[in-house]
Amino acid sequence: MKKSYSDESRLFSSLFDAALNINPHQVDAALFAFNSPLSKGVLLADEVGLGKTIEAGLVLCQLWAEGKRRLIVICPAALRKQWSIELQEKLYNIAKKIR
Repeated sequence: MKKSYSDESRLFSSLFDAALNINPHQVDAALFAFNSPLSKGVLLADEVGLGKTIEAGLVLCQLWAEGKRRLIVICPAALRKQWSIELQEKLYNIAKKIR
C-alpha cells in the first residue's frame, strides 16, 4: 500500500489527545481501511495481541472526526467488555460517544 503524507496527517489529526503508543503496523492497517478499494469496510484479522482494537479505534476516531456517525464494529460477544475498557482507556473522546 502506498502511503501519502495527507493520509497520515488525516489519521493523526484526530488523535492528538489519545493515550496511545501506535505501532507502524497499526498505522498501516488503519490507512488500508481508508484506502480500501471496497470502501465499505474492512476485516482486521491480525494475530492475538497485535492491536486490532487499536487499529479499529484509529479508524473510528478518524471517521467520527469526519462526521460519520453510522459506524459498526463486529467482534465476539465475549470481547465486548474488553473492547469497551480498552477504548475508554486509550481513546477516551471516541469511547464516550460510542455505545
